[in-house]
Amino acid sequence: MKKLNIVILAAGKGERMLSKKPKVMHEIMGKPMIGYAVERAKELAPVSITVVTGFGREKVEAFLERYNVNFSVQTEQKGTAHAVLTAKRFIHGGDILILYGDVPLMEYSTLNDFISFYKKSGNITFMTTRVDNPSGYGRVFMDGNVIKDIIEDADATPEEKAIQEINTGICIIPEERFALLGEIQNDNKKGEYYLTDICKVAKSKGLTVKGYHYDKSSEVLGVNGRKDLLEANLTMKDRVLDAHIKNGVTLLDRNVYIESTVTIEKDTIIFPNSYIMGNTTIGEDVVVGPNTIIKNSTIHDNVHIEGFSVIEEDDIKEGAVIGPFSRIRPATAL
Repeated sequence: MKKLNIVILAAGKGERMLSKKPKVMHEIMGKPMIGYAVERAKELAPVSITVVTGFGREKVEAFLERYNVNFSVQTEQKGTAHAVLTAKRFIHGGDILILYGDVPLMEYSTLNDFISFYKKSGNITFMTTRVDNPSGYGRVFMDGNVIKDIIEDADATPEEKAIQEINTGICIIPEERFALLGEIQNDNKKGEYYLTDICKVAKSKGLTVKGYHYDKSSEVLGVNGRKDLLEANLTMKDRVLDAHIKNGVTLLDRNVYIESTVTIEKDTIIFPNSYIMGNTTIGEDVVVGPNTIIKNSTIHDNVHIEGFSVIEEDDIKEGAVIGPFSRIRPATAL
């Protein structure tokens, strides 16, 4: 495969979130969902990452400054193909992987397998999945692993709407096919330039478009409303807890909230109903009693924290014992 460029679409408002906040800035286990998308992109070691922003771009770009990515602004919501084309100036050779800022649960292994499938054919490739309720998604017409067409929900007939194989939006466009985006028309009910219409353009030129089916739809579909947000948080919560368990942390119950930014060393024990948040680091052989809140703090090795304690913005020295119902802040540092 040639050099890889990644474009992450994050310009939408997210009407179904019913929020003043840009959709991609809603948090999953303490981190805006766009952060997960950018982190997965960085794991692929591309030559460039460009985030297409729009609604609330100031907030999105301010958060993403830490990641050292490019920004391209879609000032008008003219569709996904138009959004990708706004990033053209940052693409200087290489294939283009298109991801979405509202898909926080995507795993590195899934993207890696998708790219491996693409390498074997070199064709434009879309990731597809199957859902029980396909309402709102583009329906995919397949012949084996060849995509014959993708019909957006708004333009689908009742018969087409019954199809359960859908487009996730995630795709790879070979460098030599990128120009096809400029040939897409907006002759549809929404008057938008759909990225999926690259299939029609390719077909008119005798080119093949491939589909990579992925079974686990919950991982590769976007967060479109508050219910989706809740479910994504629950999924990510379990992933975070499982990662700590794998690294040698003892959890006495799964009813523990640990944000994705927290680091915990081995042989530490976390009792139930504890909340550990923000940029918190916990050392080895620490005991965190039940119903404890720790936020943006450093807990050194061999600290024992009794239950119902609150520790905020603080540094707890090695071997300290925090009594029950304690409230520890910088002015009361131990």
